[in-house]
Amino acid sequence: MSGSERSRKTRRIVVYSMTSIFFSILIAGIVYGLQPMILPFIIGAFLAYLFKPLANSFRGPAITKYIRAGALLFFVGSITYWGTTFIKASLPNEREKLQLKVRLQYRLNERYLSLMNLADGGKGNFIYKTLGQEFDELKKRVIDYVKMSDDERKRFLILQKEISDSDHENKKYYEYYLANLKNQKVDIEKLKSLAGSAIVAIEKPAGDDIGNLANIMRALSHWIILPLAFIFILLDKGQIFHFFLRLIPNRYFELAYTVAEKVDDALGKYIRGTMLECLLVGLTLFIGLFISGVELKMAIIIGMVGGLTNAIPFVGTFIACIMGVFYSLIAENVHSFLPFINENNLMIAVLAVVVIAHLLDNAIYQPLVVGSAVNIHPLVVILSVFGGSLMFGFAGMIFAIPTIVIIKVVTETLFAGLKDYRII
Repeated sequence: MSGSERSRKTRRIVVYSMTSIFFSILIAGIVYGLQPMILPFIIGAFLAYLFKPLANSFRGPAITKYIRAGALLFFVGSITYWGTTFIKASLPNEREKLQLKVRLQYRLNERYLSLMNLADGGKGNFIYKTLGQEFDELKKRVIDYVKMSDDERKRFLILQKEISDSDHENKKYYEYYLANLKNQKVDIEKLKSLAGSAIVAIEKPAGDDIGNLANIMRALSHWIILPLAFIFILLDKGQIFHFFLRLIPNRYFELAYTVAEKVDDALGKYIRGTMLECLLVGLTLFIGLFISGVELKMAIIIGMVGGLTNAIPFVGTFIACIMGVFYSLIAENVHSFLPFINENNLMIAVLAVVVIAHLLDNAIYQPLVVGSAVNIHPLVVILSVFGGSLMFGFAGMIFAIPTIVIIKVVTETLFAGLKDYRII
């Protein structure tokens, strides 16, 4: 190589390096400056990617495609709004949340006394006589975790005073409350005075409403990017994809195209399949728990949380199991569609529903809707989830499996292509 060629090669490396550094800094600055718009853009791009197969069926002029994409966005937004409103209406209100805490503490203590044979003046069974001190300490820690704070007690007493004397169902919670205070050895007379304490209304500054309106308008201006990202990415005909492919040398073009196509196919199957799988698991949990006698609101909550967290392998089952067991401990007046389920064996029924949902997920839902294209060994799944959580927290748990899917497909396709195209 002559001196002029070496000099030219050196200049080319310097120019490419400086250009790369400049654009990297520029992109990092733009991303930092546009932080409020990143989340709406990601959600819009995710929804577009999710409905991309449907967009392939759009035919006709460009204006017709945009109208259909807008109608699809309106439909998705309406379903999301309706679902969110329905779920919000199904969730416990403030009074029900406080009553739930009171009932949880009361029933936990009641169940503990019954299991240890301490109720009605009992002296305790063999387990309590052997390990009573350890179990008492454990119960105390659990009660300390679920008990109400002073502010919650104050609010509970105020809300209870608004209940009519004929509403015996809600009046009983005051008796539970007093029993909880007695078990905690709290000064009841001192805490009763909380009900009569005045609630001081804090006058808002005159400019608060204007400031809140400005914050709302600022947030809406950021989220306007969501429908734009959804429509333009949904109707993209591969321009973005081909732009990046053009940056690849011709020798590696076909290999890069093959890798990108397979990654897109596998990732699309995983995302769409996982969402459908979570929906099916959530519905299975909801229906099974409701039939078993779980209250409608609690069945909806457990089904929703268990279904959503099912996107993280094994986590959804564990959370649904814990929530179901805690509910079965505080359940009262169980009305099951199955005559053999009652308050005493509801926990067994709840555990059976969770196990059945998990088995259906592994045997039917996952193979059917996700398929074998992204099949990963269970050990790899466990290590990925725990490793992701250790390195990046909750976000690492969510993105661990998609990352492994991409690495798996890229590695398999890349090495096969390198051999096929005689690059290695």
